[in-house]
Amino acid sequence: MHENPALEDDVQERRRKIAQWYDQYETLSEIILDSQLSGVLLKGKNWMEGFRAEMVYQLAGDVTGKKALDIGCQYGVFSFYLAQRGAMVTGMDISKNWVNRCVRDAARLYPDKGCEFLVGDAQDLPFEDESFDVVVCTEVIEHVDFAGNVLAEIYRVLVPGGVLVIGTPNTRSYYVWIWQVLKGILPMSLIKSAIRKVVNLSQEDIMERVRANLPEERREEYEREYRKLEALSRELGIEEEGEEEFHEHIREFSGKELESLLDFSGFEVEKRTGFPVFPTYYFLTLRMLYREHFVKVKDNSWWRYRSSPMNYLRAVKAAKPVFHL
Repeated sequence: MHENPALEDDVQERRRKIAQWYDQYETLSEIILDSQLSGVLLKGKNWMEGFRAEMVYQLAGDVTGKKALDIGCQYGVFSFYLAQRGAMVTGMDISKNWVNRCVRDAARLYPDKGCEFLVGDAQDLPFEDESFDVVVCTEVIEHVDFAGNVLAEIYRVLVPGGVLVIGTPNTRSYYVWIWQVLKGILPMSLIKSAIRKVVNLSQEDIMERVRANLPEERREEYEREYRKLEALSRELGIEEEGEEEFHEHIREFSGKELESLLDFSGFEVEKRTGFPVFPTYYFLTLRMLYREHFVKVKDNSWWRYRSSPMNYLRAVKAAKPVFHL
């Protein structure tokens, strides 16, 4: 807790607005998830859900009979994947809309798995000490004001020797490095033009492809909800007027920075890997068919860890934290 009440009020208000943003993001995503996707959009969805879930599962290890917490669960991809492999899963998200969807899907698709879902903030977990054997926390710490608080809370709720699977963008990815070099020597307009020519796809093209996949009666709703998300993004500083993308990340980490933060927080890193996007994305149909053979983490995936835009690590609760809240 902050000793300055005014600062604490500001933090709580920002958290409230961020939760509102994710509720709106979920509203938009739900329209997409419930539509009949096809082509590259369907392949991309399967790639994101199947490959990442298998990778997280391999990092977590045998979860049979273990209590697992999925922080930032969104629509339950990791939660349900782990539950099907024997874990007793609790999913948590700051968005009540995502949680409500997970509750509905759990009752409809996995009624015998005992999955539980609740609304909560990763920086203040509503659980007793040493409540879980495994915690999955992917694409969360880059969105919060105090990443150290998240890790301190995870440390608290894990049993001694418990496993944390964490994923976050990699600022030292070779993709990021190439992007930074290009931005330093070429005008942004030229870079975007070149990218569009290479991949033949712009932000507007993506929106139109998604829109075209929607039932006609939902297209107007999609456009309306997207504009609401844009307005909330500008209010939070996530999107500037005239920009084409949302920038909702507050703080990103290199692999070295993330490992240092984990070390300070009392965790010992055991395995390292990364989530590959390009160029493997173009071979995703083949890779999805043989994903168990492609998702390798035993060798610490040196190349993927350093090259991929997303870092994923397995860490265990070990030493006492350097800084204890």
